[in-house]
Amino acid sequence: MTNPLEPKSKMATGTSKIMTTQQLRQLFLDYFADRDHLVQPSAPLVLHDDPTSLFTSAGMQPYMAAFRGEEEPPAPRAVSIQKCLRTVDIEGVGYHNRYATFFEMMGNFSFGDYFKEGGIELAWDLVTDVLGLPKDDLYITVHTDDDEAEEIWHKKIGVPMQRISRLGREDNWWPKDRWEGPCGPCSEIHLDLGPEFGCDKPGCTVGCDCDRYLELWNLVFQMYTEAEDGTLTPLPAAGIDTGLGLERLALVMQGVRHLEETDEMAHIMDRIVAVINEQTGSNYAYGDDGHHDLALRIITDHLRAAAFIRAGGVAPSNEGAGYVLRRLIRRAFRYGRQLGATEPFLHKAIPAVTEAMGQHYTELGEKEEFSAQLVHREEQRFASTLRQGMNMFEEIAIELQQARRDTIPGEKAFTLYDTYGFPVELTVEMAAECGLKVDMEGFEQAMAAQRVRSGRGAGLATAEEIISLAHLPATEFVGYDTQSTSSKIIALLAGDEQIDLAKAEQELTVILDTTPFYAEQGGQVGDEGIINSSEFEFAVRNTVSHGDKVLHLGTLKRGTMQVGDEVTAAVDTARRRAIMRHHTGTHLLHAALRKVVGEHVSQSGSLVAPDRLRFDFTHHEAVTPEQLAEVELICNEWILDNRILSVAEMDYDEAIKQGAIAIFTEKYDQQVRTVRTEGISMELCGGTHVGSTGEIGSLHIISESSVAAGIRRIEAVTGMGAVQHQRQLADQAHELAAELNCPPDDIAARIAQLREQIADLSKQVEAARTASASVDLHELIDAAVVVEGITLVSAQVPGANRKLLGQVADQLAAKLDRAAVILGCEEDGTVSLVCKVSSDAVAAGANAGGLISHVASACGGGGGGKAEYAEGAGKNPEKLREALDAAANALKQQLADQSS
Repeated sequence: MTNPLEPKSKMATGTSKIMTTQQLRQLFLDYFADRDHLVQPSAPLVLHDDPTSLFTSAGMQPYMAAFRGEEEPPAPRAVSIQKCLRTVDIEGVGYHNRYATFFEMMGNFSFGDYFKEGGIELAWDLVTDVLGLPKDDLYITVHTDDDEAEEIWHKKIGVPMQRISRLGREDNWWPKDRWEGPCGPCSEIHLDLGPEFGCDKPGCTVGCDCDRYLELWNLVFQMYTEAEDGTLTPLPAAGIDTGLGLERLALVMQGVRHLEETDEMAHIMDRIVAVINEQTGSNYAYGDDGHHDLALRIITDHLRAAAFIRAGGVAPSNEGAGYVLRRLIRRAFRYGRQLGATEPFLHKAIPAVTEAMGQHYTELGEKEEFSAQLVHREEQRFASTLRQGMNMFEEIAIELQQARRDTIPGEKAFTLYDTYGFPVELTVEMAAECGLKVDMEGFEQAMAAQRVRSGRGAGLATAEEIISLAHLPATEFVGYDTQSTSSKIIALLAGDEQIDLAKAEQELTVILDTTPFYAEQGGQVGDEGIINSSEFEFAVRNTVSHGDKVLHLGTLKRGTMQVGDEVTAAVDTARRRAIMRHHTGTHLLHAALRKVVGEHVSQSGSLVAPDRLRFDFTHHEAVTPEQLAEVELICNEWILDNRILSVAEMDYDEAIKQGAIAIFTEKYDQQVRTVRTEGISMELCGGTHVGSTGEIGSLHIISESSVAAGIRRIEAVTGMGAVQHQRQLADQAHELAAELNCPPDDIAARIAQLREQIADLSKQVEAARTASASVDLHELIDAAVVVEGITLVSAQVPGANRKLLGQVADQLAAKLDRAAVILGCEEDGTVSLVCKVSSDAVAAGANAGGLISHVASACGGGGGGKAEYAEGAGKNPEKLREALDAAANALKQQLADQSS
């Protein structure tokens, strides 16, 4: 093995100058590339299809299968800078110099190449000779039982024993919690930042919780997988997995105290300060106030994390990655209130993230405008309920303190979450600030009850576990070129048991050495078909992948099959062709949407099935019917043009340079497969496609809807599915035309005509009702009584409504001097009342509002209004006559009160 320390070219060494974060990125990659490490791009931050994780949280996560021996590593040596996100330490963000929600993990990896000695030598050389960190300030930790690592550090590297510590599993085993992934002891390099960062406690040393001893680099010696009972099984080949936090290194090299003060994050922080100062009219600067500085560091961290999550295709929601994004935005917005910001402000600082980091992460710029829109909308939603929620929280806190209790009930925390949009973690933090706790068990019960009410159930499915298949050779996929091939069975699985022989009617998983069956991935469903020989027939109902193996799931219909059998594997070709039409259809749909709706449109998810396609994409509002029609028209024009599709394998960077569209939620190898549709688009895609667009036949959009905030969904059909759907629509149109007694082309005009007729008939009904309820004004006037010089008309008008009562009251008041008119009717089982009082009667003391209130009350209702006009209602029509008769006494009382 070559010396891992030996460079291929001469790099600058021993630097002690201040370096920018971007310079540190490049230095790290160049250092290891110069020592035969393959530079790997960051895997996606957001893991959309991983049931076990929402985000990539460690640099080695993309290489777990390679360490386990289930996949070929990209090279014996690799180096990467991985986008990561963790929220487990969110409460320490801003307070301590080692915590960030989003961070970049720089790492070098060895897959069966160099091991402990090589990994330690590389790390020490980079830290001391290249970066120039003082050796006397560096401290080393090793696992309690790792004699070998300690010996390398002391005897080979020359670190004095007094600067080497042995720590247990909690500190020097990765990961500290048991899991079934790669694991092993680790060794860490810590830097003493000086007593000014310390806690002044007598026993302060490496491992103290204060900020003095900063863990800089973790070297993990990947050696085992670990069972639940602690049993360790050696990996096929031991490896090295290291993690050096870029932000921590920048803090050291730039001589600042907090991560948020490093150059890139400081740029974001400066923009946030400017935005808040503009909103509040203040001139606050970072460093003016310790309490405000803390809030600003938290906001800066959360905004940067939110920008990267959003660029990964996530929209705020109440589940999964969307919930994490919502929590970060709302937590940052709440801290903004401490700086005086009461209106949305975060979205205005999103461009600063692009300016600071877009050179290395181009997706930030591509998603910037749309990200700002989504963040703004989320701020608006939270701002609208924050004040009410804060008031409720304060009432709860005061009530508990007065009752000398210290726990917020779970149902109260759920109300804050469900009604006012407070993530429960935010409620927990606010409670802690007041010396209170939250009943989390009660909260979870309330949440479970809400899930049941909404029909979602209380549980979440977990991924089916499959026994280790690392010992099996990779399956060769030949399905791009053929849909039937000769093959051999290399493994049979019945449940979680590997078997050698299977009998008829058994549910099985079959693994072949070669297969034409496409395994479900990238939104495309797995193939179905037949695997058979003269002795048996196995019906494949689904095909999935497990590492580099293709698993054929199905039922043995007849005969017996066993490992080693020679077979014919044949895909259901009609079904596959339908899938191919829909997959190419999604590419056309994507390109047409970008052309019509905007270049910000990017794929957020998809389903490619034989009977339909589903395409999820980023857009902040509904696509208009006119836009959908244009998108569909463009797609079908491209289909009629019979554009040729070409497939090519090329380097990832070259593909991007040529304009290929990549989905940032997907992980790509350095060598990628591109699908180019002549004159339309070029996408990175591993799916199966037609040879030319004409094979699609036609494309018809069925629906457009919202999936989540900022995510829209289009469902469409192609080929015979489009023909059948159009036929169905035509049949419905003919049935409707028959009902309307018109040709299909006249349906719209006929419906408009019927609407006009309905409107005319409604007017006629209203007129007839008015006519049937017409009253004899003279008869009402003749029945009037005089009360203290005021002419009072108090009457029931059968068959009338409130509108007619008002019209009649106006007419009577106009005909009489010093008049008070109060009329009532029964309307839909209730009482309607109006009262009109002339101005001269008002001057004498009569009041319409008081009269209507008295009469309505007698009918079991209420009313009110002004002195000259008022309306009321009641629940008891049987008391209307009696109530109207009592109006005279009510008027007499009003007049008596006026005279007194």
